[in-house]
Amino acid sequence: MAPLVLTARAPAGVTSSATAPRSSQLRHSALRQLGSRRNVQCAFWWGKKKAEPVPEPESEFPAVVQAKAAGVGEQGAAVDVNGRLIVVEDDGTIIIGPGREQAAMAATGSVKDSTEVEYLTGRAAKVQKHFESAIGADDFIQRVEMALYAFGFTGENSIAMVNLCRDEVTVTLKQKIDAVFGASFSTNGLGGVLTCGAVGMGAGFSHSPICSTTGKERYVFFSFPHISINSRGEVGPMSRPGRPGQSCACGALIKSWNELRSEGVTCNCKIPGAHDALDPEYSILKQRIARRLRHEGVTDESVQGLNLVDVTKVAERTISDDLEYLISKTVDTSKADYAVITGVQIHNWAYDFEDDSPNLEFVAPTSAYVVVNGQKTHIDLAAMPPLTPRQIKMLHGGDQAVVCNQGGQSTLRAEDPPFTYDSKDARRVQRKRLQRYISLIKEEGLEELATVPTPALQAAVATTTPARCASADNSTIIDQNYAGDAELKALQAQLEAKYRMAK
Repeated sequence: MAPLVLTARAPAGVTSSATAPRSSQLRHSALRQLGSRRNVQCAFWWGKKKAEPVPEPESEFPAVVQAKAAGVGEQGAAVDVNGRLIVVEDDGTIIIGPGREQAAMAATGSVKDSTEVEYLTGRAAKVQKHFESAIGADDFIQRVEMALYAFGFTGENSIAMVNLCRDEVTVTLKQKIDAVFGASFSTNGLGGVLTCGAVGMGAGFSHSPICSTTGKERYVFFSFPHISINSRGEVGPMSRPGRPGQSCACGALIKSWNELRSEGVTCNCKIPGAHDALDPEYSILKQRIARRLRHEGVTDESVQGLNLVDVTKVAERTISDDLEYLISKTVDTSKADYAVITGVQIHNWAYDFEDDSPNLEFVAPTSAYVVVNGQKTHIDLAAMPPLTPRQIKMLHGGDQAVVCNQGGQSTLRAEDPPFTYDSKDARRVQRKRLQRYISLIKEEGLEELATVPTPALQAAVATTTPARCASADNSTIIDQNYAGDAELKALQAQLEAKYRMAK
């Protein structure tokens, strides 16, 4: 068969080459990109004619392909037509696929991967602008597991003592910790404030496994206040499932930040141990932050210049110091080894919970160390390499549909059940289903019948007010009476005035 060169009538930019690769090479290259035997194939059978001019055939297509004699290899030819690669096989079959440049990029997967890595790196950069040490939450927990394993801490011989904010979004980190160390003992407080005290710590210790070889207990302390830095880089706002508009995180720290700027630091430096009976955790949180700010030299004037990131970092230092103090009062190093991991949990979620942006979680570690046989050893988590995206995927069951790739110097994975309390995809499906029902009600003539009946069970379970709820005579009356006592108020005011003068 005479060598063939493909040309196109209409499109510009048609090129041909006498040095084109063999059709067998091009066929294998094209098939690797097409994902199936042939995505696009046009078969033409050419008559066995001598090399001579061929009249242009009539065609209903905008571009008419014709064969001409040319000095190219006898195994076939290929041309680029506006970025599309057209391969002619020995039997005259024509395969149309991606151009050489696109095919080469697709062969390595660099188009998809590089774009995703660039996107995730950008998301990571928005977080690291405020917290330089931030890494993906999955990457973080795997580094912690490997580092602590080197010192003898595992999920089988240790108990995790986890201190997070009470906000439900923090469950994403707690469940990752539980996946490694088993069910953890919670010391959670509003804003992450540590209020369990020595008795609470001791309760957790008493649940620890005991090592059969050393006879010791092992505790792993995790402590993290949290903050939201959404996909647009906004600090504070956060989308939540089922709630339109923007919520925020951490609400308790944002409230403290606003009130400390409006009220000042000095008046919020309450006597240690004093708190508001109606808001015990919040009042303790705010006064602990105020005392820390005063200790660091912040005044009623300079507090105006603090932003939410600043206050979150102050809260982390405060809560970590409180943890250190409680450990010093409760842990007997002759009977137990322990590890301490502190930092800030960061929610880098989509601006809209149900949009296409993946919900990402970060952790910015601030302290990591172990105490084994009374010897303290600090750990540099940043010195440990991250797991590859494939390894992270395998740890989560190998789900290829969930975003998981490199983002900066960390491996990032989108949050999904069971490591988040809600599902972005499930909500999308539900919304589409409800929208369809609106149309079906009209299409199927159900307007008069479509109502929401009251469950029959509602009437069966409703009852009268129990006797114990009919009277206001309960323990809160005592607190209310003392809160209104003028003499006690005066004494408290004197003590607080004296405490505020402390240097």
